[in-house]
Amino acid sequence: MPEYWDTSCLVKLYCLEEDSDAYAERLSSLEEPLVTSTLTRTELLFAFEQKALRQETNGQSAEQLYHTLESDHQAGRLRFLPLGEDVLSEARAIASDCYAAKPSIPLRTLDGLHLATARLAACSRVVSADERMNAAAKALGIALG
Repeated sequence: MPEYWDTSCLVKLYCLEEDSDAYAERLSSLEEPLVTSTLTRTELLFAFEQKALRQETNGQSAEQLYHTLESDHQAGRLRFLPLGEDVLSEARAIASDCYAAKPSIPLRTLDGLHLATARLAACSRVVSADERMNAAAKALGIALG
């Protein structure tokens, strides 16, 4: 089963961050392409633009980074899963579960959509650098990477 990577981890593969090497090493050990929501394309575009403004892209433009992302997709290293009514419905259930938990988990919309996508795709685990998303995944019984 594939691993689901959210935007917080994928950005580390394209922009050098403190823990980028650990994520690149993990990626190199995977036998299957990693998967993520098609939402990630847009989230990463915004992240690349922000990183470029802060000069955190090793001299690459946001457009160049986005082109590399799309090349990885075309080469089969990364699969984008669609955002359909099934994901929206699952996200509503996840929101109910997270906000009803004791203590409640104030999950953000996009994180809920990512978790719903991962759950529907029966991913083996979710890989995220986001603490709130990891807390929600754990509460929902989704394995963490």
